[in-house]
Amino acid sequence: MTTFAKRTAGLLLVPCLLAGIPAALAQTAPANGKPPVRTETTTYDNWVVTCRASVEKSAKKTCVATMKVTEAKSKKTVLLWQVGQDKAGTPTYLVRTPLGVRLKDGVQITIGKGKPRKIDYASCSRGGCEAIGPFEDAFGKELLTAKEVVASFVLSNGQTVNVTLPITGIAQALPALKG
Repeated sequence: MTTFAKRTAGLLLVPCLLAGIPAALAQTAPANGKPPVRTETTTYDNWVVTCRASVEKSAKKTCVATMKVTEAKSKKTVLLWQVGQDKAGTPTYLVRTPLGVRLKDGVQITIGKGKPRKIDYASCSRGGCEAIGPFEDAFGKELLTAKEVVASFVLSNGQTVNVTLPITGIAQALPALKG
């Protein structure tokens, strides 16, 4: 390569590199102008606790504990259970079932041989139908000592589905929600 060719190639390369700098800087800044969010995820047996907070000093940390039950063959999620807080800061839990359920029947959560707790469906989307209920202290205490928890829901054809929930790890997951 001649000296002229080397200089020309170098001069052509500089604008290309400089043009890439603003694009690289733009990628590090959030697109919506909000500060970046720090996410921490910890697994406690069958539960995954995810805590999020923006990097600002005054930011409030919010945490959610999630447990999934999947079908062995297809690996599809049969039921998802989340414990956290609603937008007002009230402790709540959400149970997501597949589509094709009878909405009026809601979801029943039974701890051991105790009385079933019914929670109503709030919405359905492509991901399934979600029932939401209050997560009271008494409910949490029962879960901590439970040997078995069963979630039941009724399909649109009238068939009741009982899903035994693997709650191992809940004794560590619930305190972790406090961040």
